[in-house]
Amino acid sequence: MERLPGFRDFYPEPLPHPDLWSADARFYIFDQWRSTARRYGFREYDGPPLEPLELFTAKSGEEIVAQLYNFTDKGDRPVSLRPEMTPTLARMVAACERGYKNP
Repeated sequence: MERLPGFRDFYPEPLPHPDLWSADARFYIFDQWRSTARRYGFREYDGPPLEPLELFTAKSGEEIVAQLYNFTDKGDRPVSLRPEMTPTLARMVAACERGYKNP
């Protein structure tokens, strides 16, 4: 069975084939990015890979639905695989904005 289009597999070293992606190289690059960002005062955050579909349609309109991986979950809620982190970060900040200090 093959992986879905648009996704990658990352294999541990040694690679079974020279054209494959290395999980070790990927980890090294991400580790360097993280340490550099921390050195300059940035803090890491993360969010769920699925978000309510409304998070994306509220700003972009219903036409965005055709461009997203979306489905209805078992709770009958429309959800989408997040295409990038900006809406997730905005949702997180809006949910806790009173708890943050103003600059």
